[in-house]
Amino acid sequence: MESSSDDDFVILTCTNPNPIEAEAESESKHKKETIISTTDILSWDLHTILSSQTLQIHANRNRLIEQSSYFRGLLRGSFSESRLDCLLIQWSLETFVDVLKCIYGCPLHITPNNFIPLFEGALYFGVETLLLKCKTWFSEVSSSEGSASLQLHLDDLIHIWKFGLECANDFLPELCASFLARNFMWAMSSKLFGDVPYHLLLSCIEHPHLTVDSEMHLSDALLVWVDANAKQLENFILTSKDCHGIFRQIRVSLLPLWFAAGKRRSCHFFELSKESVDSIFKLMSVPPINSMNGLGDGDLHNLRVRLTEYSKKVNLSGCPQITLAILLLSLLTSSYSIDPTLRKSVKNFTTNFGRLEREQCPISQGLPMLSFESVQEVDISKCPRLHLEAAITCFSKSFPSMRTLKAAYLLNFKTTTLHQLVQKCPLLCEVDLTIDISPLIPAQVSVVSSSAAIAPLLSNKSASVREHPEDVLSLKKSGLLLSNITKLTLEGRTDLCGTNCNFLNWRDGN
Repeated sequence: MESSSDDDFVILTCTNPNPIEAEAESESKHKKETIISTTDILSWDLHTILSSQTLQIHANRNRLIEQSSYFRGLLRGSFSESRLDCLLIQWSLETFVDVLKCIYGCPLHITPNNFIPLFEGALYFGVETLLLKCKTWFSEVSSSEGSASLQLHLDDLIHIWKFGLECANDFLPELCASFLARNFMWAMSSKLFGDVPYHLLLSCIEHPHLTVDSEMHLSDALLVWVDANAKQLENFILTSKDCHGIFRQIRVSLLPLWFAAGKRRSCHFFELSKESVDSIFKLMSVPPINSMNGLGDGDLHNLRVRLTEYSKKVNLSGCPQITLAILLLSLLTSSYSIDPTLRKSVKNFTTNFGRLEREQCPISQGLPMLSFESVQEVDISKCPRLHLEAAITCFSKSFPSMRTLKAAYLLNFKTTTLHQLVQKCPLLCEVDLTIDISPLIPAQVSVVSSSAAIAPLLSNKSASVREHPEDVLSLKKSGLLLSNITKLTLEGRTDLCGTNCNFLNWRDGN
């Protein structure tokens, strides 16, 4: 790989420039100097090498010139060093050894701990191959999902973002903001969330891939961040305008009513609380069948439920303002908000849906509905104005992987609705249809049955395969369509029971 001629080699004398580390090394029993050669770089004993105070490395001059713009300018230019056989390198020993290993084509393991030193070393010594390796690694890690994405901790992300700003590299801050946006629910649960710099937080919540379960979660996270940075706000590092800027990203019309009203006492959220409550009551004042008329003719971006390709949960619980029009608006392409033809199509559909048979409702015809494959859980509890049959049709088309539906406290959820749900959402395995069972005056509370005869009150809180094995055998013998439902919560209901739900055939698997 290299010529053994002495004329082809240059001696690189590398010492650690950090005076604190150098002092610690001098007081230790480390070897003062180690002499090594790149001819046997694959067999270097890194433990011995890195325990030395100084390294003398015999390296091929031509290889350094070819792979490093730093050495190219130094050894081939008009500098006096270009005629020398020995060069002094003041750099972290561990990082410089990794830089050399990359120059000589050796395998290199990049981690969150050594990423910044390696990236900085690649920039300083002008090693394009190492720079590419670092960019590729960070691109893969920051765009990955599942266990691979767990390689990055929030403090790692913050340090990398700051480093990207310091070295004027737009590539790193952009990827950091994108990663934080896609994993916002994970980040907001971290104890270090308050340490996220303001401009990184702002870039994150303005990012099109911002993924939250609901606007309430986003609001709570921003309130936590503001509380953690109260001293900065007091010291004018951040102005009230900055604070107002991040809260303005919240789509206040989509907050749960109880949450918006409960934040009136927050000094940071007072104005938004008032705006949110007013907006919610305004939406509720329009009949659901004509709700499209109440949305106005302007840009409806702030009425779109926040959904991305990375969303796993959709939580609309406690939002009485949610109607079919708002749901459809959230499931259509963004061009809908400015396309008058699509507006008219949705308006006609929402107006006529109640008068049409379910089988005759061409919900997807003329409406460019999006599909969110990652969504597995949807919560529409306490959304009484949402047309359930139409909503289920929307869910079946836009959330094909939905496995859990929470529809608690909805008295209009009938047996026929449950039948439709099972038919249209074959992957569904958990359904919660709980209603309130503890009224103050029980005699004045009744539940209308959707069957011909009112069934007796169910004593069980949920129906499960393991609780009713005898029912499974009888249902299987009936030859009816199989369902994946393994948990059906019917707490407080009198209108749904085994006789009314005989279309269900629970699997007796895991």
